[in-house]
Amino acid sequence: MEQPTEVEYQAGPSEAGGVVLNIGEGIGAAVVRTPDSLLGSEIEIRRKEDPWAGRHVAVRQRVLADGVICAALFGSLVEGQYELRVRHGAPESPTVVVEVEGGRVADIAFDLLPTP
Repeated sequence: MEQPTEVEYQAGPSEAGGVVLNIGEGIGAAVVRTPDSLLGSEIEIRRKEDPWAGRHVAVRQRVLADGVICAALFGSLVEGQYELRVRHGAPESPTVVVEVEGGRVADIAFDLLPTP
């Protein structure tokens, strides 16, 4: 009997205006800009005091008016401090801290982390 095969779809670049965020009182978002070497990798996020629970998004190309960048986007985050890391990295992989404010989009550079 053949084993079922799971196919994972890799999303292409997002176009300008192709992302809608639901932010407001007490709810924000975070754009995580990364080096091109992290394209296709996954960035994991957690509230600073919580354990890592696997919440993650893929790094994708984002088409902007002035060029193309690689970034991950976390929407609908309750305001507070969060830690980010490359998912499936070594347990001691460095993390980056971001402060999320309600009604705002935090913009953070993630170029300090090693590629997986």
